[in-house]
Amino acid sequence: MQLPAQKSPIKDLVYATSNLQKLSQARAVCEPLGINLQQIKLDISEIQAEDGEPIARDKAANAFALLQKPVVVSDDNWLIPGLNNFPGPYMKSMNAWFSPQRWLALTNGLTDRTIILRQIVMYQDAPRQQMFSVDIPGILLHEIRGLSPCAHCTITSLDGGKTSMAEYHQLGESAPTLHHSAWQDFATWYTEEAA
Repeated sequence: MQLPAQKSPIKDLVYATSNLQKLSQARAVCEPLGINLQQIKLDISEIQAEDGEPIARDKAANAFALLQKPVVVSDDNWLIPGLNNFPGPYMKSMNAWFSPQRWLALTNGLTDRTIILRQIVMYQDAPRQQMFSVDIPGILLHEIRGLSPCAHCTITSLDGGKTSMAEYHQLGESAPTLHHSAWQDFATWYTEEAA
């Protein structure tokens, strides 16, 4: 019996990230479309900004300047409307400083339990930058559920409160892949561009 031929990659593309969870999410979307993402870890200083777009644009430009070849980067921003969209692009730092208990204490008094993951994927080559951004809505839970290196994931649900992101992580899965993502928009565009 002959196995069906694997779809060959349209093109290898460098994804500048050190985050294995982000790499896994990106590959889950891109590989079926024939896009082979190759991870590279770059030591790039991130600018400080209240919005993720200028951060992603600067990161992509710096990655391209270092590599001198097409590259894609991503930036996740977490917006809590009940906290005036805090922490935004500062979630990585907040997770280093806050425990799950601290996140729970900070958010327990909120009547608006909304949290939004703003995914930004930025492509850069010599003549252009192309941005893809999608907001994924979620809710803040009233209790800590699961274990994760990202403290806020223990109280964040992207499936209507059934499962915390930490519980998905413990299963080796990713809650953002349940939704339409910036990676899907990027992969569709890149497939058409590379064809």
